[in-house]
Amino acid sequence: MTVYTVKNVASSAFLVTDEKGAMIVDTGVAGRAPAMLEQIADASLRPADIRLIVLTHHHADHSGSALELREATGAPIAIHRDDADQLRRGGRVDLQPTSLMPRLMKAMLAKAEIPAIEPDIILDDEENLTRFGGIGRSFVTPGHTPGSVCILLPDNSILAGDALSGGLMRARIARKPMFATDLDAAVRSMRAVADHAPTAVYVGHGGPLAAPSVAALKTL
Repeated sequence: MTVYTVKNVASSAFLVTDEKGAMIVDTGVAGRAPAMLEQIADASLRPADIRLIVLTHHHADHSGSALELREATGAPIAIHRDDADQLRRGGRVDLQPTSLMPRLMKAMLAKAEIPAIEPDIILDDEENLTRFGGIGRSFVTPGHTPGSVCILLPDNSILAGDALSGGLMRARIARKPMFATDLDAAVRSMRAVADHAPTAVYVGHGGPLAAPSVAALKTL
């Protein structure tokens, strides 16, 4: 199994491959589909080899290219039930910063619009993603958004979306998400990630996170 990171300034998207095929986890902002398709080709895969597109949450920097990638690959889009309605509605959301730097960034980031998307698969709190053609299993980690999910892969690494983040300057140090609809829930979700003792944690901003900094989250 291999995890490929497709980075841009706004956020990271991921291509996960195994011997049976591949899945995409998050898609980046609008206009990033060509970068993901290039990564698919570089991995010696075809778009048709993508079996599932998982959105860790509905924000535009993670869902922005989902429609284009669904069209290019034919893969279904999956999202947790508690984020599904916002994805269907699209538009802007009220970002709630958790510290000073996100407060300064809010005015710019709040202009991003979620594309209105009808998801193909609605995820429950825990799902075996192989049921849908994916890899690993998802588990709900609310706080950043009500329906944020993480994905635990077979090698015990985790794709965490924005359930936690890397620092702007020290990208491998685990930190709380920059924005949260429920900060107390976000802290509990960070502990839940740490409880898995992951071998690596891939996040939407910064990362991959250093294992000791993730382990330290148990004490929050």
